[in-house]
Amino acid sequence: MKNNIEQFISLLEKKYGPWARAKALFGSTTYGKIAKALSISSSQFSKLLYGTATEGMYDRTKENIIRLIERESIEKAYKKLKRNKNQTEKKNRIKIYSLSLMFSLVVVVGLILFLNNNETAEYSFTYDSHPLESYFYPSSTKFFDSPFVSSSDVLENCPCVGFEGKWILSKSFKLPLPGSKRPGLYYVGKSSDLILRCSALFDDFIGKGSSMMGYEHLKSEIWIDLNQEPLVPKYFNPNLKIFNDSFDQLSFIDNSRFVKVADLMAFNVNTFEIKGDSIIRNAELTGRRTIEINKDIAEKYGIDLSYLTKNVLGDLIKTQCEKSFNPYCNPNELKNGSSITFNCVYTIGDENLGLKGGYPYSKSFVLKNQEFSDYIGCECH
Repeated sequence: MKNNIEQFISLLEKKYGPWARAKALFGSTTYGKIAKALSISSSQFSKLLYGTATEGMYDRTKENIIRLIERESIEKAYKKLKRNKNQTEKKNRIKIYSLSLMFSLVVVVGLILFLNNNETAEYSFTYDSHPLESYFYPSSTKFFDSPFVSSSDVLENCPCVGFEGKWILSKSFKLPLPGSKRPGLYYVGKSSDLILRCSALFDDFIGKGSSMMGYEHLKSEIWIDLNQEPLVPKYFNPNLKIFNDSFDQLSFIDNSRFVKVADLMAFNVNTFEIKGDSIIRNAELTGRRTIEINKDIAEKYGIDLSYLTKNVLGDLIKTQCEKSFNPYCNPNELKNGSSITFNCVYTIGDENLGLKGGYPYSKSFVLKNQEFSDYIGCECH
């Protein structure tokens, strides 16, 4: 317990500044403001600070502080890159700005067309490649500035360079959704495109060659059971907190009882930390959009898709995921078809899903196109 308290205080001081115990401050930040940033109550913060919190509370909160530190690091790195760009030669700067302006115009036009769509089936999911692929694998690097590891730095960034490339969701996963206050509403994570790059942004506090950034475009769906059959006890054991075989075998698309309510698209920024035989994953949502809505079904069953998108699914990336076993401590064992699985527990802030805990699920990624497939002189630690 003492070690948990020391780590908790150390991370807070790293994020906010020295602990001024008499003034109830870390740096110049109050306990209340810190608690709010960590999405916990003031009483929970006090328990963590003075050693009366549970082991799980310490683990979750420490991960949240690290996530805040990572976000701050990304912002600082971006500002630094921006300053460096401003110091480049005028000719190159004009060319870079011209390219950025062209891209911005494309994005703005795309957003205007996207946002002007009505809420039904005018937008298509279909695309041939990751939406941001050109930013990670540009056709020319002449006027391209990147925070990612270059080919000349491969050996200095083991083992993360072995993981670089394009990954996809191994298989879809499903979860019950509580947002309609009635049973029978489900979320399905359908498919995912993930570009994984070895990053030097976190070298100061994670370690060189141990951090990766993953940019994920996720397609998903919301389904309704027209019979609104209760989840418990047929599909879920609340005592053991596990889904039954009946739930695993449940297929929505082949069952007339189930109707799709909406399609969703989302974009997540993932950070991965490699620690020998384990990998830690954290995710930050950058946006989620509900489209192709079945308005008749939504109205008939009282489904508030705005609430679901913002408040229920908005908490999906705050789920607690266990460290994943890393079978590729030697990155040379990675190849197309290799996979990594993260076991997580999904909870939401408003209702906690009616459980003392949450619903378990697994999210697995499969390597589709490895960037560095040649031998890499890495040692396994």
